[in-house]
Amino acid sequence: MRDIQPVHLRDTGPKVSNLHKGLLFLLINQPGISPNDRETLQHRLAPEVREEKFGDVTAELVGMWQYQFKNWPNYLPPLPRWLKAIVQNFPISAVTGRGSGDVDEGTAKALNWYLRKLSALSRKRKLGALSRKRKLGALSRKRA
Repeated sequence: MRDIQPVHLRDTGPKVSNLHKGLLFLLINQPGISPNDRETLQHRLAPEVREEKFGDVTAELVGMWQYQFKNWPNYLPPLPRWLKAIVQNFPISAVTGRGSGDVDEGTAKALNWYLRKLSALSRKRKLGALSRKRKLGALSRKRA
């Protein structure tokens, strides 16, 4: 799984597939979700996963996470200060009790932060990429 990127309702393709991987990881690993709810949510999301489609179920799950981030419980790792400022701006619907469901820049940052906390995303990827660039740069300097 890679860092989640901003994606929007009705989008399709690899960015949506990656978002689905992250959402499924969170569904499986999030404390406080009953086995029945876990199974129901996975079943509802399955058609959109197969089609790599950001549909209504994906938006509903993202909206649930936006609500969760804005109302972060004290039994989970504390949100860093920079992220608290971002999630406080998530709009929550009085009708649905969820966020907008859109994966904007702030939502992507929040999801990526939590996925890293759960070790689903590696911090080493960015460092590894920098390290490879340095090695390539050193090799090209040797050849010159």
